[in-house]
Amino acid sequence: MEARESVMSNDFIDQKTIADMLSIKPKSIYYIMESDSTFPKPLVLSPRIKRWKKAEVVAWIDSKLEK
Repeated sequence: MEARESVMSNDFIDQKTIADMLSIKPKSIYYIMESDSTFPKPLVLSPRIKRWKKAEVVAWIDSKLEK
């Protein structure tokens, strides 16, 4: 039960949400994934459905802002 609760406590976001956070086009997320090895890896639900942990993406953005 604990594993299910830990997954439920995480917010997952899609590429459109990430693109909105960064003010870029959604397709640009894949360019960032290829060019920046520090970008969080997505949870692949199917070949066409990927989701990212919001906390990891926010932490990645914060790390870029610090530089």
